Parts: sequence; C-alpha cells; structure tokens
Amino acid sequence: MQEQGQITLRDMVHHLLQVEDETWGRYAFSRELLKKRIQPGQQTEMIANAIACGRAYARRMIREHGTRDASELAGKLKLKVEFREVSMTGKRVLFASYAPPDQIIIMKEPVEQAVRLIAEEDPGIVELFTQTGIINTILGHEMFHFVEEQLEQEIYTRTEKICLWNFLGWKNYSTIRTLSEIGAMAFTQELNGLEYSPFILDVLLYYGYDAASAQKIFRDVLEVSSGRCRETEDYE
Repeated sequence: MQEQGQITLRDMVHHLLQVEDETWGRYAFSRELLKKRIQPGQQTEMIANAIACGRAYARRMIREHGTRDASELAGKLKLKVEFREVSMTGKRVLFASYAPPDQIIIMKEPVEQAVRLIAEEDPGIVELFTQTGIINTILGHEMFHFVEEQLEQEIYTRTEKICLWNFLGWKNYSTIRTLSEIGAMAFTQELNGLEYSPFILDVLLYYGYDAASAQKIFRDVLEVSSGRCRETEDYE
C-alpha cells in the first residue's frame, strides 16, 4: 500500500523523462562542494560547455573507433570491464566506478533490481530500461572518465578550473567535479542514442534500496526545475 506523501516510481520516471539537460545540470551543481564560488551565470555557461564536451567526445570516439556499441568501444579502448554483485560504501550503494588506469566496475544487482521494478510498475516503458541498455549507459558514463584521464590536457571538463585562493601571487586552482559528471552523462547519452538524460538512473537505481532517498532526489530536481522556470519568468 502506497503511504501518503509517497510518489510512485512510475510517476517519477514519467516526469523525469521530460526534464531538460540544463535542469539536470543545475541539479548536479546543487550538490557541488564549490558551488558558492561560482556565479549562476557562470554555472549556466559551464553546464552548456560540459554537455557540448561530452557529446563531442562521444562523436569523436565513435568516429575514431567505428562503433557506438558501448561494450565494443570499451574493448577497442582496451578497458577491463568487471561485473560484481553490489557494493556498499557506508549506507550508500555504489552502482559503478572507474579505477585508473583502465578498469571499470559495474554492479549487477542494482541494474537487475531496476529492471524488475520498471517491469512491475510500468511495462509500457520497459524497452527504455532494458538490462543491456542500462549497463551500456553506465559503461558509457564510466568510459568518459577514462577518456578524461587520457586527454586531460585538452578536454574541457579537466581544463576548466576555478581559483580557490590567491595569496601574494600564489594561486591554487581546482577542477570542478560536477562538470565531469555532466560531461559523462552527455557522453553516454550521445553514445547510446538516448532520448532522455541518463541522470534519471540516479533515481531508478537507487529506488530499490532507499525509496525515500530516491523521492528526495526527485523532489530536488523538481525544485531546481521550478526555480529555473521562475528565473525565466522574471526576465520575460
């Protein structure tokens, strides 16, 4: 029985399928540790650049290696892909990780559970979230982090930095982790030809372990989206 105030997975997924890439980028920035050092206008520009970067490098990989199949591309890049059951970091479930220089680890249990939940909640969108499709989406995301490592001197998500402090001419610069995540999502979206943002997997994969936290992510995205709408209305 659905508790009062809870949102069904079906309703969340259908709504999130319509969320625009910029909104997802703003949601990602809302969790960025350095966000207070970056003005909203700068964030908007950075989001657009990170999305463009991810898409461009996906097209580059497809062009250079002659495939957009994530598994095949991983092989051509000589990546070692390992599947495990599930990994917990404290109370947090780890879905996948990239371990330099060439290993990608993907957890099977969250994917299998998400596929079952979608089949139970809404069979009509099962084709959007097949096990192979979700795995390829995750693989593409982690693959981008490998590409970043290989091309860190040129790729936007690594070359864009902010100054943390400036003392007597000495400056300390830092990359912005959120840009890497936004770029990775855009990369795998382009690589896999997805019509929706892969950020939706943050909700879908987490729901089976902690529905309340998945719903909080959903509400956070709605809040970011409504804030953007109000911001736009102010300028009209």
